[in-house]
This record gives sequence, structure tokens and C-alpha cells, in this order.
Amino acid sequence: MTDTAFPAIARFEAALARAAPFMAGAVHKGRARFGREWEDAFEEFLSRFFADDAAAMELAIKGYVGFSLEMAKLQKRFEKERVYAAKTHAEAAAQVYHNEEYVNSLYAPGILLSHYLWLHYFNQLRWFHRRFAPLVLEAADRRFCEVGVGSGFYSRQLLSVAPDVRGHAFDISAHALDYTGRHLERFGVRERWTGTRRDVIADPPPIESPDEAWPFIVSADVLEHLEDPPAFLRSLRRMLRPGGTGFIATVITSANTDHIYLYNSWEEIRDQLVDAGFRVLDHQEDIAYEPRADEPVPRLAAFLVT
Repeated sequence: MTDTAFPAIARFEAALARAAPFMAGAVHKGRARFGREWEDAFEEFLSRFFADDAAAMELAIKGYVGFSLEMAKLQKRFEKERVYAAKTHAEAAAQVYHNEEYVNSLYAPGILLSHYLWLHYFNQLRWFHRRFAPLVLEAADRRFCEVGVGSGFYSRQLLSVAPDVRGHAFDISAHALDYTGRHLERFGVRERWTGTRRDVIADPPPIESPDEAWPFIVSADVLEHLEDPPAFLRSLRRMLRPGGTGFIATVITSANTDHIYLYNSWEEIRDQLVDAGFRVLDHQEDIAYEPRADEPVPRLAAFLVT
């Protein structure tokens, strides 16, 4: 495809090549693997999120590059030690989630752009739209709750599938909630979303009856940030209406600044889901790149649960 067909991608590719020439091939890889589907999705995101603000795009790219380099450094360390660097959740929260500059300049832009530029993440997104989003469209009650909203990526996905979808989010980070609000505003869906700062383990939302629970739950890339993922999963199960459906995803052998709980296989996650009271309907595992010998590589595991 020509630059004329995808002008925002062309601007992004040029800016990424200037900021980090060694990363410029990410755009070609996305096109080569997913073709027009990827081009359409990334073009829409770039044109809506940045419009013609070249400076904002360059700042986001700078954040993405820093986010990626930090993760690559920690992954190399993990390959040798096979454990994540020791850190408590309180320490991670202070360094990352409650650090306004870090969230806005590096963390949220890095997460947001990685959904398109890291191909295992984009493949997970495709599975989300194939297996989970249609269930929301088929439902009479199209409300969802996302727990651990991050950059607002998955909330935006659901709010964009139909004009009567409504969402709420819980997150411990006020800065992540603010970033998500700005993200959703640029896509014209902010008015159908609300967010609350809450730790759903320490302070579970009040649910007095099944009608007060949510028909759909989303939680992506949260479990690995916790010291006690099973407690979090039990809280999610309580929030999900009987007969409701959840999309729960996390990473496997993937180091990062705020990753605490190490999963070595998708079966470990499945077992925790079952122990928390979920029934697993389907799952997909995606790999970042092909391993060399017994090298541990970043993987994603996504689950459809009820």
C-alpha cells in the first residue's frame, strides 16, 4: 500500500525511524503478518489519537522506545536468572502507577502502541474481537467493567463496537484513569465510560445482588503485577454476574519494571481461574518470537471465562 492510502502510518514510520532506527522495521512486520487488517486498525488509531499533532506523536514514540528498551533489558536479565527482579506491589505502585510523569510520558504510551507494534499483542486483539466482542453485541445488557484499565485500550475496543455499550473501570492509578479518559475522548466514546480509583482486593465494590454485578468483565495484563493473583481473581469472579462472560489475559515469562508474579505456562493461569470459581470456555496463547533452544520468551495467554 502507498503512503497516500495510510498517511498517519507513513508519518509514524518516519518519526520512529528518526527516534530509533533499529525499531523502524516494526511497521513492516505488522504489514507483512496481518496485511490490510493491521493497516486499517493502526491507521485509524493514529489518525484519531494524534490527528495532525506531530509533536504529540513524537513524544509517544519516545515513550514507547523507552518502554521497549527497559523491557528488553529486564528480559535479558530474566533469561539468565529465570526470576523477575524482586519488588513488592507497593514499590511498583510508587515507581509506576502513582508516578504521573512516568505514566503519561512512558508507561501508557508504551502500552498503547505495543498493542499494534508487538505482533503477539495484535494477535490477541484479533482473538478478543473474534471470541469476546461478539458476545457483548449479542447481549441485551451491554455493560462491562474493566479492572486494571491501563491505557484504556480494551475499554475503547468495546465502546467502539456499538453505540449502546457502556463501560466502567476500576484502577488503583488515578493517572491511568485520567489517561484513559483522554484516550476515549479522542474516539468520541468518553461519555459512555466512567472510572473509579479502587483496589478491588482491599476494597471490593459493593455488590448486594446479582443484578448489581456486571454481565461482562475485562482484565488484561494485571495478574503479573500482583503479589496475590488468586485473591484478585476471586474478586473478579464476585463482580461477574452469574452466566456472565469475562476476558482475562496476562503474560507468561515476560519481565518488566512492574512485573511481580511469574507464570511459566498458561496451565498455571487456567488452574488459578478454576480455583477462583471460573469456568474456562476457551483460551489462546501467543508468542512474541520463536525461542532459541530453551530460551524463555514473552508469551500472552487470554481466556474466555464464565
